[in-house]
Amino acid sequence: MLRKVLTLIVVAMVAMLAVVPAVSAQEPQGIGSLSAQGDGIAILMGKGTVDLSGNGVLWIMDKGGGAVIEVTGYGQKKEFPDGWLQYAGFHGEAHVEGSRIAVIVAGVDIELTAEGRGRARLWGHGSYQSPDGDGEWKATGVGVHIRLAGPPE
Repeated sequence: MLRKVLTLIVVAMVAMLAVVPAVSAQEPQGIGSLSAQGDGIAILMGKGTVDLSGNGVLWIMDKGGGAVIEVTGYGQKKEFPDGWLQYAGFHGEAHVEGSRIAVIVAGVDIELTAEGRGRARLWGHGSYQSPDGDGEWKATGVGVHIRLAGPPE
């Protein structure tokens, strides 16, 4: 039952991401970072590196081509025609590095680190640390939004 609910939530979130407007041309330059631990849904999009572990469902998309994707542990891999990779029953670790990547994980015992430029959303219960401050995941509304970008170069 929990798997079905999490799958429906993530499908809804992916659909919402499809209609998000393009990022402004005035996006800050530099490198940002994020560390997070918790239970729920984490969505990360941008240019850089994501390392994570957890239990649940993992989705990865390489929008830029040529990304390094390494997934270890348990889970049933499925490739979709639109480019998404899904690991249902994910119990393991993942390393994703690329110029335009999207990583979504829904589940429990999530631990992640990200470096680069982009955005993250965290729904559920947990904590995060970033150069702009530390905080808690939000279980309601649109979750907590974190921008991964450093000061102008």
